[in-house]
Amino acid sequence: MSNEEKIIKYFTKNYNKIGDDCAYLSQTKQLISSDTLVENIHFDLKYFTPKNIAHRLFTANYSDIQSSGGKPKYVLLNLSFPNKNFRFVNKIIKNFHRYCLKYGIEIIGGDTTASDKIFLSLTIISDAINKNKIIKRSQAKINDKIYTFSGIGYSKLGFMNIYKNLKLPKDISALSKKQFLSPKIYTYYDLFKKIKLNSCMDVSDSLLSTLRSISSQSNKKIVLNNLLNINKKLHGYSKNDQHYNSLILSSGEEFVPVFSSPMDLLKFNNKESFKKRGIKITCIGHIEKGQGVHLKNFNLNKVKTFDHFKNNYSAL
Repeated sequence: MSNEEKIIKYFTKNYNKIGDDCAYLSQTKQLISSDTLVENIHFDLKYFTPKNIAHRLFTANYSDIQSSGGKPKYVLLNLSFPNKNFRFVNKIIKNFHRYCLKYGIEIIGGDTTASDKIFLSLTIISDAINKNKIIKRSQAKINDKIYTFSGIGYSKLGFMNIYKNLKLPKDISALSKKQFLSPKIYTYYDLFKKIKLNSCMDVSDSLLSTLRSISSQSNKKIVLNNLLNINKKLHGYSKNDQHYNSLILSSGEEFVPVFSSPMDLLKFNNKESFKKRGIKITCIGHIEKGQGVHLKNFNLNKVKTFDHFKNNYSAL
């Protein structure tokens, strides 16, 4: 169990609103979530521009509210930075403001303080949503199919491309760097309202970590059986299935949802509303009675997922 998981477990035992991507405030009928970006942990000033940092901060929080079924509406922005970085941080603020305007989100407050490096913390709040419309991690049902959006894998490959100087084909190199530095922003909260979903969570630390959380909190077994369709381009690049599976399962900060449903959702790929937003749903497995995440002929325990307190993300 990671340090992050230990902290979450402690608070989960003492407070019943903790455990999903968002907490639900019943009095105001709103979802609320918070995320933090730290210099030299989530970004550095060598490769990330102010726009890249603003983009990542926005996307991480925007994704959390949506994966719980809500419409992002308000944010509180907290900034800590050295005085020497004011101009750089001011550019982050202006770019972040542009994203809020573009996606209809209002900045309603925050805080600033001095620090030895840049810290950015964002709290995001949804529009009003009835409790029975919230999508939780803990409600996956036996015989549900497990789905996600296609394209996972580029973020981690981009990280390795930049920091490990991988030799990649030009098209894959460009796609991976773009996804790592500026993850694609999907808007899907309104589309999910039209679909019967039993559980959902967004991919932050990794696809495998997300699946394990859904399995644990739903007390169900997840059987993976079709990872190929997640990213056929990367499958063609990978030297073998083991390498491909490790990359797909360990890629973090993809900010796409993983969700379960009793319905066949692949038919929605033909809907214009999904196509025009660049969303392609792929089925990667199903739910059974039992525990844990399983993939035939593959040892999931060897997959190196992101850990905020360890420097092991570059491993496959």
